Amino acid sequence: MTEKEYSTRFRWLYPHLEEAGRKLRLQQHNRSFQVSMKRDGSKVTDSDQQMSDYWMELLGKAFPGEVIVSEEDEASHVYPPKSSAVWYVDPIDGTSKFVDGSPNYFVLISLCIDGKPSFGVLYQPERNCVLFGNSHIRARLYTSLKEYRDIHQTISWRHQMPVVVKGASPVLRDRLEAVMHLPVRRTSSAAHNIIAPLNGPSSGFVSFRRTAYWDIAAPAAIMESAGFQTSILLNGEPAKYNDGSIFCNRFFCLPPDTPEDVMEYVSTVAG
Repeated sequence: MTEKEYSTRFRWLYPHLEEAGRKLRLQQHNRSFQVSMKRDGSKVTDSDQQMSDYWMELLGKAFPGEVIVSEEDEASHVYPPKSSAVWYVDPIDGTSKFVDGSPNYFVLISLCIDGKPSFGVLYQPERNCVLFGNSHIRARLYTSLKEYRDIHQTISWRHQMPVVVKGASPVLRDRLEAVMHLPVRRTSSAAHNIIAPLNGPSSGFVSFRRTAYWDIAAPAAIMESAGFQTSILLNGEPAKYNDGSIFCNRFFCLPPDTPEDVMEYVSTVAG
C-alpha cells in the first residue's frame, strides 16, 4: 500500500475519531454509561460496545472485503488466516480509567498489511489529539487534521533509560536487569507504555503476558514508524498479525540499537 493510500485512509478516519471523542467525553462527563464485568474480570461499559458498533459499521462500509476485528465484537475474533488487510479496533483502551473519570483512556485503530502493523492511530479523546504513524512516514502528533509535528526523538539504548516490563516474575525481572544492564520497571498496562519512549521516560517495552493484537498493533505501527523494533511471538515462535489468532504470548518494542544478545534473550527466555 502506498503512502498516498495510507494518507487517504487517515484523512477519512480523522473526523470519525473526533466524533467518537465527542461522544466519549460527553458520556464520561455525564456518567451516562453502565459498567459490567467481563469473564476475565476486567471492566466493560455499554460505551465500549456502542463505540465498537460505530467502528465496525464505518470501517465495514468504507473498506468492504477487509477484515475488521474489534475487542468488543466476539464474532469478529474469527477471521481467515493470512488475510491481506486486517483492521484491529480497541474502542476504549483503558476502560477502568474511563470509568474512574481519568483522561488517560484512548481509541486504538490499526491496519495490518500481510501480517505487519503498517498503520496505527492512538487517539486521546480528552486532549483531542492523535498520534499516528505508517510504514512510509515518521510518527506524527496531530492536534487537528492540518496541524501536526513530526516525532523526531528516537531513544537510544545508550541513553540508559529503564525498560518497562509486563508480566515478568521478580526472578525474571532480576535476570533481565543483569542481561540488559538497565533498570527494569514493572507495569500492567500496554499501549501507553509502548509509546512511552517517544516522551522519554523509558527506552522500551517487553510483555511476557498474553496480550491482544488490538492492544499492541496500533502502538507497534507508530513505534516502527519512529524507528523502533517490534515483534510478537506465539508459543516461542515469531508470529504475524494475520495468523488467525487474536493473542500473542510475548511482545517487545525496543530501540533500533538494542544489542543483539539482549534481543535474543528477550525472544527466547522462558517467562
